Order: sequence, then structure tokens, then C-alpha cells
Amino acid sequence: MRGFVRQGFLFAGSVLMKSLFEPASQKPLCSLLFPDRPEEFLGQPHLMGEGGILRRLIAVRSFRSMVIHGPPGCGKSAFVHLLQKVLPFHFEVVRAGEASGGDLKKAMDRGVSYRQSGQDCLLVIEEIDRFTRTQQDVLVPALERGDLLLLGLSFDNPLRTLLPPLSSRLLLFSFQPLSPEDLLTLLERGRQFLEKRDRSPVSISPEAASLLVRRSGGDGRKLLLLFEALVISRKDHGEGTGVQIGLSEVHGMEAGSGGIFYDKEQHYDLISAFIKSIRNHDPDSSIHYLARMIESGEDPVFISRRLVILAAEDIGLANPHALTVAVSCLEAVRSIGMPEGRIVLAEASLYLALSPKSNSAYRAIDRAIHEVREGFLPAVPFFFRNVSPSAVIQSGAFPEKRDPYLYPPDSPNGVSPQSGLPEGHTLYSPPERLVGEESEMVKRLESWHRQKRNPEEHGK
Repeated sequence: MRGFVRQGFLFAGSVLMKSLFEPASQKPLCSLLFPDRPEEFLGQPHLMGEGGILRRLIAVRSFRSMVIHGPPGCGKSAFVHLLQKVLPFHFEVVRAGEASGGDLKKAMDRGVSYRQSGQDCLLVIEEIDRFTRTQQDVLVPALERGDLLLLGLSFDNPLRTLLPPLSSRLLLFSFQPLSPEDLLTLLERGRQFLEKRDRSPVSISPEAASLLVRRSGGDGRKLLLLFEALVISRKDHGEGTGVQIGLSEVHGMEAGSGGIFYDKEQHYDLISAFIKSIRNHDPDSSIHYLARMIESGEDPVFISRRLVILAAEDIGLANPHALTVAVSCLEAVRSIGMPEGRIVLAEASLYLALSPKSNSAYRAIDRAIHEVREGFLPAVPFFFRNVSPSAVIQSGAFPEKRDPYLYPPDSPNGVSPQSGLPEGHTLYSPPERLVGEESEMVKRLESWHRQKRNPEEHGK
């Protein structure tokens, strides 16, 4: 049977019980500290604080179908545990990534049976955003009839993936990462629990506690995981005085990505903040968001490609060398990889942030493409066509009076009066505030325009 119930768990009424054959000491510390009462719940004051809507629903022993989304370790599992403690419901738990359509149907049928016998059933679906459209469709009629209550859990905002008929029947609540204050409270609870369980003193310095909180990145589960690992690793060094954890012990632990949560939404939010910081000439903010992406495991080649785009789109003619720097960054990152690639990314990011900005090239090509799509397709002038004028004249395709191509280097000032577009039609529009090298380019352009209008005067 495919597991729609979490492996190793048994259901008895409304209580989720651990298997009798697994030692309780193997349970992770975070699950041992799940709240049994609403006042013990940490985080989400907008929902679980005094007057919060979820707190009020629990107080009246009521519930409504909903989806809760948020990053790992923010309290979603703790909330489910709390509901199991305080609500007189039967609970069915389905993990969307593992459950088949048949598993879902069986869980729903059991829920309907409990409802018909007079007991409410709460169907908990983990990672509900991973359900297929067909699986989501199955839920809609049951919710419409009131056969069961649904609690969906998700890391990503489910509005991106849930079908409109399903999302319109669900309340949507967002859980935020735990605050530093909540994390410190959770850490103290963990310290007291381990001290009592192991019957041995456990202490952690304020500096070490603050560093652990920063490394956890708002993830309560990661905080307790790091802390418990530190306590276990220090037991043999206690020399009868218990476990003492200071800054050196925390620094000595590899914390991976520092607990930074990085979902699809964060992926786009951070790259957006990074690009906009560079565009706004902000080197400090640029480096900050670059560091966050690197520590979150973002693909450095992806970051480099975005720098190439930014160099052309936002810096452009104000500093044409920026594009060369960005392309060199892309090639260097591909060649040397990480972690050394971080230095190349930092150099390129700072160079682009400190460069003057102009989007005239970006605006010019978009304006030209728009005109072409709207039908502006003037004939290519005879003198610009890829033909030999003598051959065309001999063939009789054009009369001999057609103007031949004037080779600019042969002109007195290197500029020909000939143009490829109707007179007066312009696409390149210099910015009102000229900066960097583009200001010199525009001066040359204005001089060339004057020479084209009065070739004889400027040829003297």
C-alpha cells in the first residue's frame, strides 16, 4: 500500500501517535517541543496571537477549510499537532508527493464515514501544491457538499498552482519565518528539555545563542537541529560539569547554507532586488543580495547571465565597457566555478553598480521592433541594396539616373548624406540627462547630422 499516512505513525482517534517500536529518543527535538496549548505556540502573532483568527477558531473548537503556506520551520507542522491536541476531530494525513489518486480517494472515503457517524474529519494534505489537476478536481465536490474539512500545507504560495474552483473554497493564510525573539524562546525550551531529559546541565552563552539564531534564518526546526547536534557532540567533553556551548563551538559547526530558505518566489525576489540595486547605483545592497543568492545555492551562471542583460539594458552606451565586463564575468564563472567565482561576480556587480546608466539602446530596439510589427516597412533605398550598381544598370532593372552608393570614407568628413530611412524618422532618442561616454557619442551624432544636412559647407 502506498503511504498516504506518514511512515511510522499510527492514528488513534484524533491523536497522532509514534510507533511503539521506535525509541522515543530518536524523535527530533522539534517534534518533542510541539505545543499542546495555543498559548505555547510560537510565531505568527497576526494569526495565533490574542485576537488572531486561527486562535479564535481554536478557542471555539471550530475549523474552516484552509491552506497555510510558508517556509520550512515556521510552525506549520506544530500547528497541525496543536489542532490534533485541541480539536475533537478525526485526522487523515496525505503527503501529496507520495499519494496516488487512489490513496486520496480512500482517505476521503474514510473522512466521509466519520462525518456520517457524527465525528468531523480534518483531511491534512502536505505539499498540496504538488497535487495534479485531476487530484485537485476530486477535492472540489467534497468541499462543496461539506463532507470533510481540508487543511492544505505548502511551501510556495498555492495561488500559483491551485485550480481556481479549489482555491475559491479555501481560506489562505501565510506563515512567516520565526522572529529572533521567538527563536530564542524556542532555543531556551530546547535547552530546558535536553537538560531535564538527560539529567545533566546544559548551557549556551548569549553570543552563541544569537549566532545560532542568525544561522537558522527564521527556521525553528533548523535551530533545534543545530543546537541538539552541538549538545550531543559536547557530551563527552563535559567532564562531569554538563554541556557548555560557546561561540567557538558554534563557529566549529558547518551550517551549510545558513538556513536560508530559497523557494521559487525567493529566487525571483532576490534576483529582482539584486538587479534593481545595481540599476539604482547601490553597491552595498547589490553585494548583500548577491551574497544571499550565493549562500542559498543559486546557480552562479544564472546570476552572470542576468548581469550581461543588465549591462546592455540599463548601462548601455553610458559605459559600453560594462557589457565586456559582464560577458567576461560569465565566461570566468563558467571556467573556474565556485567558490572563487564569487569574487568575479562581486567585481562585476560592483563595476555595474558604479557605472553610469542609460537605457537608450533598449528603448531604441523596442521602438523599432514595435514599428516593424505595426507595418512600417519602407523599401530599402537603391544605394543601400546588396547589388553592383553597374550590373543593375546594365540589366535595366533601374534607370541610370538612380543615385549610386556614396562610400563614407571617400567623403570629405567621412559622412555621407544618404539615409536608410525616410527623412526625419528617428528611433534612437538620447536620454535627457546624458552621462558617461554617451554624452560624447551624442555630440558626435549631432555633428554628423549637421554634416549630412550641409555636406558642401562641412566639406570645405
